[in-house]
Amino acid sequence: MISRLAAGLTRHPAMAGAVLSLLSLPVHLVLPEDTSIQLAAVILGLVAGIYAGFALQDGRARILVMEGLAALAFLAFALAGLVWGPWFIPAAYGLHGVWDLLHHRQITTAMPSWYPPMCAVYDWVFAAGLSALWILR
Repeated sequence: MISRLAAGLTRHPAMAGAVLSLLSLPVHLVLPEDTSIQLAAVILGLVAGIYAGFALQDGRARILVMEGLAALAFLAFALAGLVWGPWFIPAAYGLHGVWDLLHHRQITTAMPSWYPPMCAVYDWVFAAGLSALWILR
């Protein structure tokens, strides 16, 4: 079962990203608004940290610095969303999708080739869905 899921992920990473995002959004329907914002900020921090992990695996100094600075920027967006207003958070997810695409097309690090397109679609669907849920509250 797990091997079939993994095979589907590598063959259809964008679809996998959309499905994973749609599966993660409903929890925000039942959470109180403040908790939804906090959870989205924490997940953004975790998502940013994944690229830092890939940079550590890669080991090149230039990649470590670049990914570290990007992770700090996304963490700053998450913090801004908690301090100044929640709309920084979906904006950061959208920008993170662009960062993913750069990894898919221009930045090469030690990560599976399926990961950037999966993450980009996840980020964009999540940003749009989260925005819609927060607007409709």
